[in-house]
Amino acid sequence: MWALSPNPIHCLDCNLEVEPAALPVPHELVDLVADWCSVDGAIERLELHSGPYEAWARAELLDPRSPVNQEGFRVREALDPVRTCYLWLFQPESDDGYVPPADCPVCHQPLAQYDKGIFPQLLCERCSIAVSGPATTESNPD
Repeated sequence: MWALSPNPIHCLDCNLEVEPAALPVPHELVDLVADWCSVDGAIERLELHSGPYEAWARAELLDPRSPVNQEGFRVREALDPVRTCYLWLFQPESDDGYVPPADCPVCHQPLAQYDKGIFPQLLCERCSIAVSGPATTESNPD
């Protein structure tokens, strides 16, 4: 997950950063994560800039087959033996009328609601993908 930070490793439950030093991550894996984060962050910044590169950057971020997402899948797979992890795929949540995907953008199977986090998330266990889920409304029993 890129969150305007040089560390893309976040906890699925609290969404706070997980310090790489807290994980038994081999040095070469730290470099792999940092390299991917640098590229992914640059593309996310272009998307946020809302200038002439926005449409291109958004298309790259939304396409699971784009080079940056393919590298993200490779990094996620390399980290998985250290700790189970998911690749957080970019979603244009701030767009008016945004609706979270119902199906995984890779395998097209239904995404599962993950309720243990601090905000709604959807997961594809098969592809190890996470995306923002639909906003939940808490009922107020009287």
